[in-house]
Amino acid sequence: MRRRARLVLLLWLMPSLLALVLVGCGHAGGVTVPWDRPAPPAGIALTDLHDVADLQTVFSQDAGKPRLIMLVSPT
Repeated sequence: MRRRARLVLLLWLMPSLLALVLVGCGHAGGVTVPWDRPAPPAGIALTDLHDVADLQTVFSQDAGKPRLIMLVSPT
């Protein structure tokens, strides 16, 4: 009886788990490629800073506005 119970459990559990995994892999939105994305709104620019003085200058120019500082490292 034990072997039959395992077989029944396996026959129901495995397809159920597979269905859950496949449903979880999908997403609601479509896939977009970089060249199909809209251009950023006018006035938004990415600034490449090379030293702390550049950061201080740009940061001080936009006093009172929300700012985002991103630090990107190759490692």
